[in-house]
Amino acid sequence: MSTINLHQLKRMCVLDTLRTQNAHKMKDLLNNTKVERLKPKESRYEIRDTGERGLILRVGKKGQKVWEVMIHRASKRQRIRLGTFPSLLVPDARVAAQSAKQNSNRPTSIEEIKTVADLFVIYKEARMPKMRSWRDVQSVWDYWARDRIGHIRLTDISVHHGRDLRNYVTSKSSEVRGSAVIRNIRPMFAWAADESVIIENPWSNLKAGAIAPARDRVLSPIEWRKVWDASFTEDYPMGPFVRALMLSAQRKDNVASMRWDELHGDVWTIPKEKMKSTKVEKAKSHEVALSNALANLISKQPRLGPYVFTTMGDRPICPGSRLKDRIGEVAGFTDWRFHDIRRTAATTMTIGKVPRFIVERVLGHADNSVTAVYDRASYRDEKREAMEILARSTSGILNLSTEKVIELGANHAH
Repeated sequence: MSTINLHQLKRMCVLDTLRTQNAHKMKDLLNNTKVERLKPKESRYEIRDTGERGLILRVGKKGQKVWEVMIHRASKRQRIRLGTFPSLLVPDARVAAQSAKQNSNRPTSIEEIKTVADLFVIYKEARMPKMRSWRDVQSVWDYWARDRIGHIRLTDISVHHGRDLRNYVTSKSSEVRGSAVIRNIRPMFAWAADESVIIENPWSNLKAGAIAPARDRVLSPIEWRKVWDASFTEDYPMGPFVRALMLSAQRKDNVASMRWDELHGDVWTIPKEKMKSTKVEKAKSHEVALSNALANLISKQPRLGPYVFTTMGDRPICPGSRLKDRIGEVAGFTDWRFHDIRRTAATTMTIGKVPRFIVERVLGHADNSVTAVYDRASYRDEKREAMEILARSTSGILNLSTEKVIELGANHAH
């Protein structure tokens, strides 16, 4: 019995020590209001911002609030002072932290590019401004490649490391995902060889593997209605976002990042920087002619910041698989994706006798024909008519006499 009590006593002492060590370390999703309300304590304490990895707010005994960021330089962890609050507000501190982390990793010369991670830093600097798909590359690097190959010296990297990465991703996810990872990372080595950063491309003979089959899923009218109904089980911003996605026929990321300053009357202008294009220089802004239903839906959303759909005010929402799964669970089917909504909306407009040329203009697809060089019409009226047809497609959800969305609340959950 005495032995057991001794172990318990030791455990209690360890826990007390840990509590004492971590008493000055906390985590929170910071905003300007929260930081302003923080009060000094007997000893200084820190709050780690969960909105930006490595960003720390240090509150001194006299109330001074100092921003710091944790960076890695030469395999060592270092703290860098960014500034003080309120001179540096929360959004600005996050941007400063991102910049500090990027600069700390950047090699200063070709001779300093020793590992694959070093190569990725300069590859990102050169290619990110020119690639529409860079977010996919960054996501693949962060989630799959960095920990697997980032530490490998450039002189040692070989096709075997590529196969290992592909097989690892396949074992953890799927063959298609493994193939996608290779397709996103492999061009980095080709670029490095072209820029004489490395002598030759070590992955030139690496096969990516499986290709995902083209998806042609179109929701049935009943499924379309069920997704709409299920959206009312989600509060702002997710529920209204799903309905805006259905009424606009635009890409998920563009709807999620919709800004108030992009809306002018009954027209939503998506900047060219957000439009999907093979080459950045060929991208053009896209006018979305709002239907009465969509304009009414948008006007009812609260203004919490620059974004129409937001939870933190200073950044847009990031709808993903968890939202899709919740909507699918309520709707009663799981075999769907957000992009299926866009495909279904296009099909719905075509069934409604909208010419395919106008459907393409609504979707924002590029017109690469010779005629397009001379035809500069915006087709705003024709696009608005197509959007009204899309809005009327779900009779019973829309009040066709006024063409305004009826917010039935709980009744839509069933």
